[in-house]
Amino acid sequence: MTDLLLKLVDLFETAARTERHLPGLKKPHAGAMYSILDIIHHRMEHGFYDKRPMKIQANSKMITCYDLAIDLMLLVSTLERQIIWSKANNFKYTQIGRLLGYDRKKVKNMYFDALMTIEKKLKQDTKLLAKVDKI
Repeated sequence: MTDLLLKLVDLFETAARTERHLPGLKKPHAGAMYSILDIIHHRMEHGFYDKRPMKIQANSKMITCYDLAIDLMLLVSTLERQIIWSKANNFKYTQIGRLLGYDRKKVKNMYFDALMTIEKKLKQDTKLLAKVDKI
Protein backbone atom coordinates (compact mmCIF):
# COMPACT_ATOMS: atom_id res chain seq x y z
CA MET A 1 0.00 0.00 0.00
CA THR A 2 1.21 3.45 -0.78
CA ASP A 3 1.69 6.22 1.74
CA LEU A 4 -1.43 8.06 0.57
CA LEU A 5 -3.60 4.95 0.98
CA LEU A 6 -2.33 4.49 4.53
CA LYS A 7 -3.16 8.13 5.25
CA LEU A 8 -6.67 7.60 3.86
CA VAL A 9 -7.27 4.52 6.01
CA ASP A 10 -6.03 6.39 9.09
CA LEU A 11 -8.21 9.39 8.19
CA PHE A 12 -11.36 7.27 7.90
CA GLU A 13 -10.62 5.46 11.18
CA THR A 14 -10.13 8.80 12.94
CA ALA A 15 -13.38 10.08 11.47
CA ALA A 16 -15.26 6.99 12.66
CA ARG A 17 -13.87 7.47 16.18
CA THR A 18 -14.81 11.15 16.04
CA GLU A 19 -18.41 10.30 15.25
CA ARG A 20 -18.64 8.45 18.56
CA HIS A 21 -17.39 11.52 20.45
CA LEU A 22 -19.83 13.98 18.91
CA PRO A 23 -22.83 14.93 21.08
CA GLY A 24 -26.16 13.31 20.32
CA LEU A 25 -29.27 15.02 19.09
CA LYS A 26 -31.30 17.16 21.48
CA LYS A 27 -34.76 15.83 22.23
CA PRO A 28 -37.37 18.06 20.60
CA HIS A 29 -39.57 18.36 23.69
CA ALA A 30 -36.73 19.12 26.12
CA GLY A 31 -36.07 22.72 26.99
CA ALA A 32 -32.78 24.39 26.22
CA MET A 33 -32.01 24.83 29.91
CA TYR A 34 -32.24 21.11 30.70
CA SER A 35 -29.75 20.07 28.05
CA ILE A 36 -27.07 22.15 29.78
CA LEU A 37 -27.79 21.32 33.41
CA ASP A 38 -26.29 18.21 34.92
CA ILE A 39 -27.24 17.88 38.57
CA ILE A 40 -24.42 16.52 40.67
CA HIS A 41 -24.92 16.38 44.40
CA HIS A 42 -22.24 17.14 46.97
CA ARG A 43 -20.38 14.16 48.42
CA MET A 44 -21.69 14.98 51.89
CA GLU A 45 -25.23 14.17 50.76
CA HIS A 46 -24.82 10.49 51.52
CA GLY A 47 -27.58 8.92 49.45
CA PHE A 48 -27.27 11.09 46.39
CA TYR A 49 -23.60 11.44 45.57
CA ASP A 50 -22.61 10.23 42.11
CA LYS A 51 -19.29 10.78 40.49
CA ARG A 52 -19.43 13.07 37.50
CA PRO A 53 -19.39 10.94 34.35
CA MET A 54 -16.31 11.41 32.20
CA LYS A 55 -17.13 12.92 28.84
CA ILE A 56 -14.69 12.60 25.99
CA GLN A 57 -15.22 15.30 23.41
CA ALA A 58 -13.82 15.62 19.94
CA ASN A 59 -11.03 18.13 19.42
CA SER A 60 -10.58 20.37 16.40
CA LYS A 61 -8.21 17.99 14.57
CA MET A 62 -10.69 15.13 14.89
CA ILE A 63 -13.52 17.29 13.57
CA THR A 64 -11.34 18.38 10.64
CA CYS A 65 -10.66 14.71 9.83
CA TYR A 66 -14.39 13.99 10.07
CA ASP A 67 -15.23 16.85 7.71
CA LEU A 68 -12.56 15.82 5.21
CA ALA A 69 -13.71 12.18 5.34
CA ILE A 70 -17.24 13.28 4.44
CA ASP A 71 -15.87 15.24 1.47
CA LEU A 72 -13.84 12.21 0.33
CA MET A 73 -16.81 9.86 0.67
CA LEU A 74 -18.70 11.93 -1.89
CA LEU A 75 -16.16 10.86 -4.51
CA VAL A 76 -17.35 7.22 -4.54
CA SER A 77 -20.68 5.38 -4.88
CA THR A 78 -23.06 4.65 -2.02
CA LEU A 79 -22.10 0.97 -1.78
CA GLU A 80 -18.41 1.84 -1.59
CA ARG A 81 -19.18 4.43 1.12
CA GLN A 82 -20.89 1.76 3.19
CA ILE A 83 -17.93 -0.57 2.84
CA ILE A 84 -15.35 2.10 3.69
CA TRP A 85 -17.30 3.39 6.69
CA SER A 86 -17.98 -0.12 8.00
CA LYS A 87 -14.31 -1.01 7.74
CA ALA A 88 -13.37 2.26 9.47
CA ASN A 89 -15.66 1.18 12.34
CA ASN A 90 -13.60 -2.05 12.65
CA PHE A 91 -16.14 -4.44 11.15
CA LYS A 92 -14.66 -7.59 9.64
CA TYR A 93 -15.00 -8.31 5.94
CA THR A 94 -17.28 -11.27 6.71
CA GLN A 95 -19.66 -9.08 8.71
CA ILE A 96 -19.77 -6.46 5.97
CA GLY A 97 -20.32 -9.20 3.40
CA ARG A 98 -23.30 -10.59 5.33
CA LEU A 99 -24.75 -7.11 5.63
CA LEU A 100 -24.41 -6.35 1.92
CA GLY A 101 -24.86 -9.86 0.53
CA TYR A 102 -21.36 -10.38 -0.85
CA ASP A 103 -18.46 -12.76 -0.29
CA ARG A 104 -15.71 -11.56 2.07
CA LYS A 105 -13.10 -11.59 -0.71
CA LYS A 106 -15.41 -9.59 -2.96
CA VAL A 107 -15.91 -7.06 -0.15
CA LYS A 108 -12.16 -6.81 0.42
CA ASN A 109 -11.54 -6.22 -3.28
CA MET A 110 -14.33 -3.63 -3.40
CA TYR A 111 -12.80 -1.89 -0.35
CA PHE A 112 -9.35 -1.62 -1.94
CA ASP A 113 -10.88 -0.57 -5.28
CA ALA A 114 -12.80 2.20 -3.52
CA LEU A 115 -9.64 3.40 -1.79
CA MET A 116 -7.78 3.35 -5.11
CA THR A 117 -10.60 5.34 -6.71
CA ILE A 118 -10.38 7.96 -3.99
CA GLU A 119 -6.60 8.06 -4.38
CA LYS A 120 -6.85 8.62 -8.15
CA LYS A 121 -9.41 11.39 -7.73
CA LEU A 122 -7.32 12.99 -4.99
CA LYS A 123 -4.28 13.15 -7.23
CA GLN A 124 -6.36 15.05 -9.78
CA ASP A 125 -7.79 17.49 -7.21
CA THR A 126 -4.90 19.44 -5.68
CA LYS A 127 -7.03 21.27 -3.08
CA LEU A 128 -8.25 18.06 -1.43
CA LEU A 129 -4.78 16.55 -1.67
CA ALA A 130 -3.35 19.55 0.19
CA LYS A 131 -5.96 19.09 2.94
CA VAL A 132 -5.06 15.42 3.32
CA ASP A 133 -1.34 16.25 3.49
CA LYS A 134 -1.95 18.81 6.27
CA ILE A 135 -3.53 16.15 8.47
